[in-house]
Amino acid sequence: MHLKENCSLEDFLNKVKECRSKVTFETSEGDILAMQSTLCQLIFVSLQHQPALLYGGEIRCEDKNDYEILKDYLI
Repeated sequence: MHLKENCSLEDFLNKVKECRSKVTFETSEGDILAMQSTLCQLIFVSLQHQPALLYGGEIRCEDKNDYEILKDYLI
């Protein structure tokens, strides 16, 4: 699933903390960021200055129930 445009990245990352399984962000170039990692979160937030990369990437959850937690931020 993709991020909704103009969603709050800070709020999204706070919701990721509620997820039970691994949540990743995969860029269109194939890079994978673990959203529970502080370093990866910093990289992820820096993408707000490159909207094509940020909104072109995909959010993936290992546990399908975690998509329900993140539903307000995903399309």
